[in-house]
This record gives sequence, C-alpha cells and structure tokens, in this order.
Amino acid sequence: MDQFFQFLAVNPRIKYAKPTWPGFGSWRAGFVVDEDTIPAVIVRPRFAEDVAALVSVLATNNVPFSVRVGGHDMFGRSQLDDAVTIYLREIAYVDIDHTGHTARLGGGILVADLIKELEKDNLVTPHGVIPSLGYVVDCEGRIRHADKDMLKAIRGAGGLLGIIVEVTIKVYPLGQVLAGAIIYESSNLSAAIRHYNNGYHQLKQNCLPSSLSLYQSVMNGPSGKALTVLFCWASSDMETGLLWLSKVQAFSPVAMCTVSPTTMAAFTLATEQFMPKSVHGTMLTANIHELTPEIVDVIGFHSSLQPNDSAIVFGIHELRICTPLPSLDSVIYTRSPHFVLEIAAIVETPHLLPDAIKWGQSFYNAVHKTDLANIMPSTYLPLTGPEKVDTRAIYGPKLEVLRDIKQRYDPRDVFRHALVQV
Repeated sequence: MDQFFQFLAVNPRIKYAKPTWPGFGSWRAGFVVDEDTIPAVIVRPRFAEDVAALVSVLATNNVPFSVRVGGHDMFGRSQLDDAVTIYLREIAYVDIDHTGHTARLGGGILVADLIKELEKDNLVTPHGVIPSLGYVVDCEGRIRHADKDMLKAIRGAGGLLGIIVEVTIKVYPLGQVLAGAIIYESSNLSAAIRHYNNGYHQLKQNCLPSSLSLYQSVMNGPSGKALTVLFCWASSDMETGLLWLSKVQAFSPVAMCTVSPTTMAAFTLATEQFMPKSVHGTMLTANIHELTPEIVDVIGFHSSLQPNDSAIVFGIHELRICTPLPSLDSVIYTRSPHFVLEIAAIVETPHLLPDAIKWGQSFYNAVHKTDLANIMPSTYLPLTGPEKVDTRAIYGPKLEVLRDIKQRYDPRDVFRHALVQV
C-alpha cells in the first residue's frame, strides 16, 4: 500500500480520502446503511487515463481493489475492507452523436443523469443500458477498445475483464411519453392483486406492444399499503397510449391515477421519489415463468403482511416475449419470458428491521414452496445475495464461454473482486 500512496502523492489530480479524513463517510456511504465495509482509501479519478494508471500500480503491487459507481448494491459488494475503492462517479459525461443516433457515456454516469441529458435533445434510451461499443481499462492498465469477445462478456458479466470507462449506446428520438402511477383501491389488498393479475393475464393473450411498460408493486403510502402500478407508454402515439391506459385501469377499481403526458426524465425523477436515499435491510428475489394463481395468492397474502415502513416494497419486473432472444454476442442466457420477483425487506426506521427481515424471508420461503416447475434456477444477479449466487444457473451453457474469455483477457485475475466471479 505504501507504493500506492506514493503514486497518489505524485498524481494530485486524482482525489482521494482515507477513513479519518472529512468527507470519507459521504464517499463511502451507500444505499444500504448497514453495510459497514471500510476501505483503506477511496479514489475518485476524473479521466480514463487516471483509471489506467491506478489499475497499473494496483496490479503491479498486488493491492486489492474494487470498482464502484452508484453505491446501490444491496449487499455491499462494491467495496472491500482495507482495500482501495475506485469510485468512478466523476467520469460522467454524455456526448451525443446526432448523425449516428448514438451517445458516448462516461463509465460513472447514473441513469437519472443520463436521461436528463438526453431529454435536452428529445432523446431517450432503454434504461437497461447494454454497451454496444466501449473502452475498457484491462488487467495491464491499458485503455483498449473492447473487441468482439470482450463485448460478449461485458454484456452479462459487466466488469469481469476490466473497468468500463466509456460505452456507446443507441439513442432514439422521443419527446413526450404517457407515464405515471396507477394506485388501485386496496382496502382488500389480496383481492386487488388477484383482480389485477387476472386482467393482466387476459390482456397478455393478444400480445402487448413493446411501447408499454408496467411495473406492478405494493408500496406503503400515507393511507397504507396499496397495489401501485408504474405505467409508461414510450411512444409519441398518445391516442393509442390512452387506450392501453384505460385497459389497465379496468383491471380493478382505481383510487388514484397520476398518468399523464410527460417526459422520460420527469417520469424517472418522479419514480425516484418513491424510494428513500438510504435504508436498512436486504433484498430477496426469485425468477418465475408465470404469475400462476398459486403465486398470485402467495403475493396477495404476504403483501398484506408487509410491515408499515415507507421504504418496504414488493415489485415485479417482466421480460416479455417481445424482448430479443439470446444472442451469440452476449453471455446472457436467461432471455425467455419470465418475471423477476423483488422482495425488498428494507426500512427507514431501524427498529422495524427485524420485522422486515422476517417478513421478507417468510415471503421468499412461501414462493419456493409453490410449484417448483414454475421457479427458474437462475436469478437476477444484482438482487441476489452472495450466498445464493449460482453462476451455472445464471449463465447456463455460456458459462464455459465466459470462463474462456476471462482466462484470455485477465489471466492473473486482477479483477477478482468484480460482481461476477467465475
């Protein structure tokens, strides 16, 4: 570590902080405040060249390090005790190429900031930002153009091969969207959830348009627990969007609806208001093929028992049939239609944490007591606790491809503390 601090002394443009310094606490803090990892130093490079120099000196001296951007990992995996945290937040530029319909992003950009920048030019991009072209700092501390095999690994395994300092994404022209929250009358929450899912199941039979996104959740509001659906129609065809809105509202009686013409940036910022800046707790998750009546009953029962803290939420993400199938240019394997159950056992009020953890675990256990044929072996990695990560299930037959790429591009396992470990 001495050599590393000598390096920092002669590279003053790289800001850093030690545990006893003012400001270290705010740099270290993440979304989950229970995460108590204390790195030896946090560095905040401003340029890709700084990242390259950092990796070179760290790898040469065998100093352990991790890479961090948003600080939202639920399990504290972006930092290590007594190690170096490379915090990319200051590499956060957005350069738009209007002729090529693309944007170059710094590796530290946050989605909300990206969406706001794109809005200035009436542009949007899918929020799940998958790199199509990029620059990576490799295990030798070199800035290199990501080639075909590196990109294949990046699409699904992130920083396994290096630190992604820049990506180029596709952007699309879109001014207004139709978006907001539909809050259903939830005095009988289980019944509301059942009615909604019955209606949704029927509506899906005729295939839903790709412009329509629905995030089904149960949130705690001022009037108690409520079935809340975040509705987004990402198309300029407002007339058709209003038609789909009326269909979704008809699933169950509506208590309040905030859906209106807006921008993607405004909708993203409004959605952020549902969640606090920091919480206590953890996350549990499962992937299922279908929202069967058995699963819906479990959701209804356990959502009704949700502790009364504004941070706790149960949500459902869906990968629909209109989504692209597995690609040879990616190591992502789980691309068949399915649902991701998100059981957020998190609270703002510390004394409610034991109740939240007990509720979340009971909910999780009940899901796994349903028809096992409906439960997928894979899980969504960012929501999966370290003890439950099964890389064989997540990557399937592509795991050996990923291992081969890892061996070729990082044979010394310099990036051994990346989120994905193979």
